[in-house]
Amino acid sequence: MEFLHEALHDTIITLPILIVAFVFIEFIEHRIGKKYDYKIKSAGKFGPIIGAALGIVPQCGFSILGVMFYFQGYITLGTLLSIFLATSDEALPVLISNTEAMDKVLPFIILKFSIAVVWGYLVDFVLKSRVNEVNDTGAELAATDECLTDHFDFKEVLYHSIKKSLKIFVYMFLINLALGYLVETFQIDKSVGILGKSSYLQPMFVSLVGLIPNCAISVGIIQAFVLGIISFESAIAGLCANAGLGLIFLVKESKNKLDAVKIIGLLYGISALTGVLLMAVISLITY
Repeated sequence: MEFLHEALHDTIITLPILIVAFVFIEFIEHRIGKKYDYKIKSAGKFGPIIGAALGIVPQCGFSILGVMFYFQGYITLGTLLSIFLATSDEALPVLISNTEAMDKVLPFIILKFSIAVVWGYLVDFVLKSRVNEVNDTGAELAATDECLTDHFDFKEVLYHSIKKSLKIFVYMFLINLALGYLVETFQIDKSVGILGKSSYLQPMFVSLVGLIPNCAISVGIIQAFVLGIISFESAIAGLCANAGLGLIFLVKESKNKLDAVKIIGLLYGISALTGVLLMAVISLITY
């Protein structure tokens, strides 16, 4: 039962860091959220860059915001995908809270941002994506994000951050418990099979898992990486596919469901291919 003690210990030490991280993120959201609504709508050729920058921020609604603007014709498909690819749900705060993985935080942010920008421009170039002209100067959002408020109330932010941290804490404990059991019982961290860390099938599989629009998935991917079950490249691939609630909103609001499926398929293909390419490049560098 050592895995139970380790799961509890590893999760408890992350809680204070999670709370601090979420307070900081709430502050950033408050500062940039509504301020950039119009900027992303009128970003033009800078769309993928702005979309990737906003997607990197762990928050509730930029992926939904992107879908809404895409349907309204304000942003291109490339910009929408750049938001999706940069989004990682709650993965970044969880990664920051894991002290043994702190050296991966900066590479994670740089890689996710770069991947989102490159693929965003590539998709727009290949598909010749265009946007409609923006006439509503500074129009308010039709949909609001519960994470963004008009006034920054520290007590409210602290309460919201603690509540969210406790939710993630429960996810992390259950995931650590399950993964710890699997590692101790089946030694899956030493797996060299078709889904082992050295297999090119792993990022493809993790990307498929990443498509599940649930906070626990992003937490699980990060925890699996920290425990050595999946590679860093596979974690990046899975989190590129993890666009969160944006995918649900995409399917729900799309008039043509087949188009939504195609976009999700494109997101998966890009994520899986990115993971495979990262594995190939890192293998060549470390060979």
